[in-house]
Amino acid sequence: MTFFNRRPRASGTATARPAARAQAALSEALHALRGPFIVADLETTGLSTASCEILEFAAVRIGPAGALEREYTQVVRTRGPVPPFISRLTGITQAEVDRHGVPVVQAFSSFLAFVEDLPVFFHNASFDRRFLGAAADQTGLPFPNATHCTLALARRAWPELPSHKLDILARHVGASQPTHRALADVRTTVAVALAASSRLAVA
Repeated sequence: MTFFNRRPRASGTATARPAARAQAALSEALHALRGPFIVADLETTGLSTASCEILEFAAVRIGPAGALEREYTQVVRTRGPVPPFISRLTGITQAEVDRHGVPVVQAFSSFLAFVEDLPVFFHNASFDRRFLGAAADQTGLPFPNATHCTLALARRAWPELPSHKLDILARHVGASQPTHRALADVRTTVAVALAASSRLAVA
């Protein structure tokens, strides 16, 4: 049920607060993009943290000059089978998981060691943060890093685009197309993040 009781002259202040928070988040993200920083992505077995698992971690470390310094990728040995539609989407098969996957605690620990204390960028960060939070609860390994969203950056940088999905942004900035494989998507996200940073710096 929606209520429409209004406090006199308070709406302007209430409206200003989200705008101020958004501007602060933008400023923090642009500052973080001066480097070094991490760009990361997760592949999962579905959308719900209650019933789905992290299937793959990937991340790259970007230096102060925007150069790719190191990469990390690891398939996770999930407790349940890889759903066929996820295999079709990502190309990650049950055979690959059985052959190369490691337990989530090992993969998550390695991921945390790779990202260190650096800020981490994700495309649609709220999704990845939910799964990382679930992994932290499951493993007892905290993920305290500052996180930023390249989707939010792209919306500010190119408001004229009809969509800010990663494949559309890749075409717009001339980056490689994402494949729903975590490391490939991270490389695309790096290009989008740096292009958005340049665009917003001169805006």
